[in-house]
Amino acid sequence: MTTAVPKYKPDASENYIPDYPIPDILKHPTSEGSTSDEDDSGLTASDKKIPDVPIKLIPFLDPLKGRFKMIQQWEGRVVETRGAEFTAIITDKTNPDFEDQFVTVDTEDITPNEVSLIEPGAVFYWSIGFFDYPGRGRSRESRIRFRRLMGPSKADIARSEMIGKEFAEFFKSNSTCSPEL
Repeated sequence: MTTAVPKYKPDASENYIPDYPIPDILKHPTSEGSTSDEDDSGLTASDKKIPDVPIKLIPFLDPLKGRFKMIQQWEGRVVETRGAEFTAIITDKTNPDFEDQFVTVDTEDITPNEVSLIEPGAVFYWSIGFFDYPGRGRSRESRIRFRRLMGPSKADIARSEMIGKEFAEFFKSNSTCSPEL
């Protein structure tokens, strides 16, 4: 006889048998809760044919998969940071006819890996909508994500300054482009 998960008993020996025995063979229950093996037709449970039911595997439900249906979206720019919140100006992307709005956002609404991006001038996108998760239903979600654009490298800045100086020298040396004094 096999057993279910045993209770922990520190003083028990290795041959300890848990309190919850499970039989090796499960008997098919008889109809109407009868305790005898015979029913009204005179057939025993072993004489009756139990239909084979095909096993249907439940598909694996990935909690990260689903569909997001956007209801509203704004683009915002951080104006000021104050402790655990920041203020921003947001522009409605769903209905551009609406005027810009001044909002205060709690940093708790931002994912931990994006909190370091909150600084004056940072651009973010705020979306509100429904997320349909397979097997779990629908939930309303508000998402804020910051734009991640790489700035120019030091080499790019140096190259641009050099080109700017070359243009400045060209225009200074060319008499047709510079005003005569």
